[in-house]
Amino acid sequence: MKILVDGDSCPVLDIIENFARHHDLELLIFSEVKDELTTKYGRPIVIDQLNQSINKEILSHTEPDDLVITRNYELARMVINIEATAISQEGLIYTEDNIEKLLNQRRALARERKSESGNDKLLTRQRQQERTWKDDVRFHQALEKVYEENLSTKYRGGNS
Repeated sequence: MKILVDGDSCPVLDIIENFARHHDLELLIFSEVKDELTTKYGRPIVIDQLNQSINKEILSHTEPDDLVITRNYELARMVINIEATAISQEGLIYTEDNIEKLLNQRRALARERKSESGNDKLLTRQRQQERTWKDDVRFHQALEKVYEENLSTKYRGGNS
């Protein structure tokens, strides 16, 4: 199992690095913004925005049983399709059951924003919630859960 991170503006990078170091896991951190990517552990991979898609690059490094951390629902769906695990930075483990619902909700919100007039940016900011320590705890618990499930699958003799 390795961890791959959609690293641009990732608020939990310290948690991920500590977790990967503690469990001696390979960590790849992908970014389109070279100046913002600093890491204490793991391998940073900076993507050329003009020639490559960060999603394609992450997928090209992802294998079954890997863990991808992203807020991008399309990427999460592709990760699930190759039998790897994807979780959000808030600790939501994406599944076949919830990913389509999330994609549909996002499309509905996009249509709503498109129809709004005036202060779209203000309304969008009001919808976003500030990150709390509870989000960090939930994220760390999701990391532990995925790691434990991955270990138990290995010891049962492979993928189920």
